[in-house]
Amino acid sequence: MPEINSLSIMPDPGLAEIETDVVIIGSGIAGLLLAHELVEGGVNVVIATKDSLLDSNTRYAQGGVAAVIAEALGDSKEAHLQDTIKSGAGLANEKVAREIIDGGGALIKRLMQLGVKFDRTENGQISMHLEGGHSQRRVLHSKDATGKTIAEQLVAVLRDCALDSGRSNKVVILENAFALDIIKSEDNQACGVLLSSGREVVAVKANAIVLATGGIGQIFERTTNPLVATGDGIALAARAGAKLVDMEFVQFHPTAFFKEGYPAFLISEAVRGQGAILVDETGHRFAFDFHKDGELATRDIVANAIHQTMTSRGIPNVFLDLRPIGISQINEKFPNILATLEAAGIDATKEPIPVCPAAHYFMGGVAADTNGRTSIEGLFAIGECASTGLHGANRLASNSLLEAGVMALNLADILVREAKTQPGYIQKSAKTYQQLIKSADCSVPNNGDKKHLQRLMYRGAGLVRDAKGLTELQSALAAITTYKTSFNRSDREAANMLLVSKLIAEACQRRRESRGSHLRSDFQASDDVHNLHRITFENGSWNAEMIEKFHLASVQKPLIVTR
Repeated sequence: MPEINSLSIMPDPGLAEIETDVVIIGSGIAGLLLAHELVEGGVNVVIATKDSLLDSNTRYAQGGVAAVIAEALGDSKEAHLQDTIKSGAGLANEKVAREIIDGGGALIKRLMQLGVKFDRTENGQISMHLEGGHSQRRVLHSKDATGKTIAEQLVAVLRDCALDSGRSNKVVILENAFALDIIKSEDNQACGVLLSSGREVVAVKANAIVLATGGIGQIFERTTNPLVATGDGIALAARAGAKLVDMEFVQFHPTAFFKEGYPAFLISEAVRGQGAILVDETGHRFAFDFHKDGELATRDIVANAIHQTMTSRGIPNVFLDLRPIGISQINEKFPNILATLEAAGIDATKEPIPVCPAAHYFMGGVAADTNGRTSIEGLFAIGECASTGLHGANRLASNSLLEAGVMALNLADILVREAKTQPGYIQKSAKTYQQLIKSADCSVPNNGDKKHLQRLMYRGAGLVRDAKGLTELQSALAAITTYKTSFNRSDREAANMLLVSKLIAEACQRRRESRGSHLRSDFQASDDVHNLHRITFENGSWNAEMIEKFHLASVQKPLIVTR
């Protein structure tokens, strides 16, 4: 069982304090949209991010936003729901999925109001892509850089809010500010967060603390995620005692660029929706050997087909051939992919692209409802760091930006209403944060060696796992654990990565079946009799909760209790 130690910092003679209504940690679509909506609603906000506002998984999202809108002729929310449930491999929460899918239209409308431009057809209608697992064209996009388009526009409007001197409420943007720990009151309510910026420590005390920190891809050697995706929010929540769920479900994207010395650049699922095909080294189109939907099967199926093809033939990669799309369409729809590949010496209009799976999206995380409520009063989680049950065991393509955006709008409505009835920061007894500053050492990999940790995770808990490999992984993770007092961001990230890695390894060991993104070579079938449940972790204890009984401890309590 992993150690859940509070992270310590070097004693500092001065501790700065900020009081606000809401503090948001993270700056992907979830954090940025929430911050903007709260500011527009008259709420005081602090948004903190460990790098710049533009450094997030959102910025690297190519495909788009899956949503059923008025212009989607022939589509329906019910069809989107069925596709989502099918992709979730038995663990998708239907109630949650309905709520998120129902909010898709409002999300798209709001993004367009804020200036986000989606691609349109020649007749002016919004253009829709088809992606794997979808029965209809329902993915709105901006070329092959949809996330970048959304992130840049949301950053621009948020910065405009921060510069508006006419506002009575304030938005404070803290970049290069690393979150150390959740501040909790004596009665176990979250009431702030400790941030580190250089040698300065800031305690941001707030009525609501929102985690919007994104995913965990960087704990694996091969990932499509940016360097910031180190599982920080999930580690913060774990140390605070919040409920975590589905930690075994890591989605490996089937088609990440493969070339020695180059990062695992994502080749969007949209290219397969436009007609790109997968072939082995002989040119054989193998995806249909594994599923009737071929390249357009769900991600877990396609990733497994690639893995099995590589393993059986002893090859390091397969190939994704874009040429069936047509040169003009490739140039028009996928300019970012073409340019990135060209820099690596690949001309995708003339030759197939070497690809193999890479860690991409985390279905697990902090247990939360569709409003972001967690098991701890005052603590919320939205976006990829949250686990609502929407994705089940395997996320449907382009449902991630949908979920993050809808959760942000949902939570904004709630917090704006709360702020109007109980304005201003209400002091809570929080001697805990002073204790956190003087707390014990944190567990980190030996010498802060992140690369060794990443190699261990990719080999032991990668796309396909087994009991022997997981046992060896857990022993190796325990062996590389050391304890130290550090105020260094790199050590802090390494500590978060180590904690999340241990939790994932244990959850993988506990799910003795294959389901969705969780593939066990020693338990190759799904077992609905014994495993149709969600594995949870809370305050050091593991539990299995049947889907129909899964709930949050605070579900019947006020969203923000008396402050």
